[in-house]
Amino acid sequence: MGNAVFRYFLEWLRVQMQHEAYARYAQQAEHAIATAAVSSHHRGPFWRGRAIYRNIVGGRENNTYTEEEDEIFVDFTRAFEPDATEKSKSNHQNKENRLEDDDEINSAGSTRKYPKLWELAKMEGDSQWIDWLGKHVWTYVGLAAPLLGAPGPLRSVLSGENMGLPFTDEEARILELSFGSTSSVNPIPTKMGFCDDPDDREDSRRAKRNKSKSRKEQNRNLACLDELVSDIEARANETYNPWQDYPALRLLLKDRVDYDSAFPMIRVEREFCDESEKSPCANQTAIDFSAQDVMNGNIFDQFSNIWKEEKDPLGVKLEQLQDSWWKGNVPNMLESTPERPHIKHVVMAYGTDVPTEAGYIYKKIDRKPNRSNNTTSVEGKEAFDGVPEMHKVIWEEKHGRIIEESMPEPSTFTESILFKKKQTRRPFNSGDSSLWLHHSGDGTIPYLSLMWAHTWLLHATRAMRSTNHTMPMLEGERISNPHNALDSIKVSHRPKGGNDWIQGYGADPRVDENYDYSSRSNIGDTGTSHPHGTKYKPKMVRFQSEGKSRSTGMEYTTTVIEAIGVEHKETTRNYDILAAAFTDVLKNLNEDYGLV
Repeated sequence: MGNAVFRYFLEWLRVQMQHEAYARYAQQAEHAIATAAVSSHHRGPFWRGRAIYRNIVGGRENNTYTEEEDEIFVDFTRAFEPDATEKSKSNHQNKENRLEDDDEINSAGSTRKYPKLWELAKMEGDSQWIDWLGKHVWTYVGLAAPLLGAPGPLRSVLSGENMGLPFTDEEARILELSFGSTSSVNPIPTKMGFCDDPDDREDSRRAKRNKSKSRKEQNRNLACLDELVSDIEARANETYNPWQDYPALRLLLKDRVDYDSAFPMIRVEREFCDESEKSPCANQTAIDFSAQDVMNGNIFDQFSNIWKEEKDPLGVKLEQLQDSWWKGNVPNMLESTPERPHIKHVVMAYGTDVPTEAGYIYKKIDRKPNRSNNTTSVEGKEAFDGVPEMHKVIWEEKHGRIIEESMPEPSTFTESILFKKKQTRRPFNSGDSSLWLHHSGDGTIPYLSLMWAHTWLLHATRAMRSTNHTMPMLEGERISNPHNALDSIKVSHRPKGGNDWIQGYGADPRVDENYDYSSRSNIGDTGTSHPHGTKYKPKMVRFQSEGKSRSTGMEYTTTVIEAIGVEHKETTRNYDILAAAFTDVLKNLNEDYGLV
């Protein structure tokens, strides 16, 4: 949750600085209009120097400018005219007449009195934002960060989860529905991190409606992830696999895995039965919901229609989602995959290969009502269906095996809390797609959400490849082959029970139970227990990359650490994973400041 809060804070701070910059410019514009400063032919308007500084236009000797630049200045000047507001309103009215989205007129900057100044203010605010981060935040350490959310909190909203406490799931749901924070970890589809979506128009309309950025706008200073794949694949041959040490990036970039790639994240099975027909009934349907259905709120609307509940709690939850995330000034971070923050050093660490809930199957049996009881009770009140009933849980287990677990129907409160029946577990879909990813999650966060951190390792290469810049750029440095983004990532591992880090990924996690028999001399006491109850000396894999910002010249590093068998809550107290993370921090502290 802390990682989501920090991400929101960064987005809020960026928007705040953009608005403050615009307020300054607008005040100066009003003063310029009142004093006719715009007509000056010696130094030009007050904004000219800033426009040159931000590389909107280039400076010329003897205060001469090209015809193209003069047109830009004229366009800026028109923004200062007193009737600019009326012109802006007229333009938006024309857009409405073209049946554009009604909310488009409320998107950031579209109704500004000085729209050109707003564009300049956004660049000014972004520059100040990056300067603020460089001054106040030196290192970011993310432990078990749910970068793409998780289905678990969604389950607590749909049907409730008591988390081991002595009350029913239904009672727990009443409390969980009141938590606005559950939306901050809604699942985000991986496709939101790529630019080659076939429906770019829908993506643009969604961005305008919800005041967020389209994928291409998000990546305006970074090459798209999908642009990297062709160069990496071009180097593959019969003897060389460029993805060998980067299984997570292969799954994300090449295979494009998503929450619904191998199984439905949420499925609703419905049976329509006659009055005397026993389940399973002949008339059956299934509706699958993906992470995108959570992102646009469709799942809450559909569940609300399928299960008629008193006071419509899921409808209320949808309104809460809209008010909190869609209608605010801060871009909706639930509709975009997170990019690496503009911080000098970033360390991401998490555990893997712990059984983790990854999907849920709900079941609804609809019976044809008899003549005496249609949709109302005897008293004439509307009949309700109650809380959605969860039928099965889909688990990802060690090494990515997919298991489904049938949920028993408890007959009493005591049975549901204290004497739970043994669940039926079997490979999902009769064994098909039983192997999905090479790891499972940490017991709380699915591996798909955790491993998105690997895309942050490509930040330097993506920035080097991008040619779309709005500010002056310093000469960049490339660590390795510019045609293979993976060459700039260093991989090392520490075998289970070992003390030293060895170059390379190590043994396949699905073979030999994580032992690296090629370096048995490095295997020490594995210590099956620890005084604090945490896993001791697990196998760990570390990925590292470096880069240099072309806009500020700042050298930065990114590290991703995977600890096999470390559970979610243990991440913050496990000696080995903390030692690995903060060893990296201490090394950077010594190199940057010479303090260690």
